[in-house]
Amino acid sequence: DEILEKHGIPDEHIILRVTGCPNGCGRAMLAEIGLVGKAVGRYNLFAGGNREGTRIPRLYKENITEAEILAILDDWIGAWARERQKNEGFGDYAIRVGIVKPVLDAPRDFWAA
Repeated sequence: DEILEKHGIPDEHIILRVTGCPNGCGRAMLAEIGLVGKAVGRYNLFAGGNREGTRIPRLYKENITEAEILAILDDWIGAWARERQKNEGFGDYAIRVGIVKPVLDAPRDFWAA
């Protein structure tokens, strides 16, 4: 919420989910941005899912710290606030501008950053 407010879009929303469960109980793979815990304070960062939860996000960066995540999200959300198209969700924006490529073939694409 603080990052959205910082960039002048406090009423917007991004589907961001976090899980530490090996079974994906937090549904991070059904979010625009997903964080999957690797160890205490370290996560894999995924992006490019959609608001409907029907597109799998793609791995962006592995095993990063909370500080790294916040810096990346600040950059991404600032750019999205400036460059997004009308009614464009963050996940759609992330794919359109090339933050990540869409997952078209899950067995091949999912782990390919």
